[in-house]
Amino acid sequence: MAEGAPVPGGAPVPGGGAPGRWGRTAARLAAGLDRADAAQQRRPVTALPAAVVRKYAEDRAGLLAGQIAYAAFLALFPMLLVLLTLVDVVLSGHPRLQNDVVDAALRQFPVLGPELRKNVHGLSSGNVVVLVALLAWSLWGSLRLGRNAQVMMAEVWGDDRGGRPGFWRRLPRHLGFLAVIGVGFLAGGALAGVASAGRLGSVSAWVALVPLVAVNVAMYWGAFTVLAGAPDPSRSYWRGAAVAGVGWTVLQVAGAQIVAHQIRHFTALYGAFWTVLVLLWWMALGAMLTVVAAEVDVVVVRHLWPRPLRRDGGGPPD
Repeated sequence: MAEGAPVPGGAPVPGGGAPGRWGRTAARLAAGLDRADAAQQRRPVTALPAAVVRKYAEDRAGLLAGQIAYAAFLALFPMLLVLLTLVDVVLSGHPRLQNDVVDAALRQFPVLGPELRKNVHGLSSGNVVVLVALLAWSLWGSLRLGRNAQVMMAEVWGDDRGGRPGFWRRLPRHLGFLAVIGVGFLAGGALAGVASAGRLGSVSAWVALVPLVAVNVAMYWGAFTVLAGAPDPSRSYWRGAAVAGVGWTVLQVAGAQIVAHQIRHFTALYGAFWTVLVLLWWMALGAMLTVVAAEVDVVVVRHLWPRPLRRDGGGPPD
């Protein structure tokens, strides 16, 4: 058979020859993707999200989100144990107030809250050594969470690694970030409780929804601002805070509905194991939402859109 002659099936023989059927199909597919990529750049409604996706991939932001989710999971359980113990001690004799505080914290994890409450219990006041150990563990995990969140903000904004502050200069930001998140979680959980209690009739959910969104947006704006450190007039965080705040509210509402109707029977079958798995997934989803929101701020402020999704027309980003 001559070099370059077609072989059965339409594939070309190495050395030359016309492209076969699969080569023509691949060329048409690539041309179609190029046209779609060019079309998305002409419309702001698609160009901005596409630019965020492109920058998310370029920053390898999935790794940043994974580090945040890991640190959050690492800090959560000891933090819950410490919270339940402190509530038992500080609010002794006020069972209703105890329940309100604990419920406000656990409502940030739709439907998993009751499961966490059944499987995570406070320590007795005599377990001082264990309580101190858990406080140290929770502090370490929380500081790791603050560090990973600061690294994420520095990476997405492209801050110079050599110019980043050391541990002691970062510590106030760690503590401020944790304070903002803690207050936001308790306030958001309390508003979620108003929505679920139904004390205002059928309009309870809608009455509580607006302030819940406002609290979540304010929480993210405060967290982004604290993580960024010194004020920079060239930067703005309210767009990302709005995306993250609305997104987190939707996750709370939709997650409660989905888990209530589809996943509850799995919890009955697998117990605490299933609770841990869903909690990991929930934290990963929240971390990814946070990183995407931070990328939105960078893309808008620095006018990084429109951008092609396909790198030099040669394929999608990693």
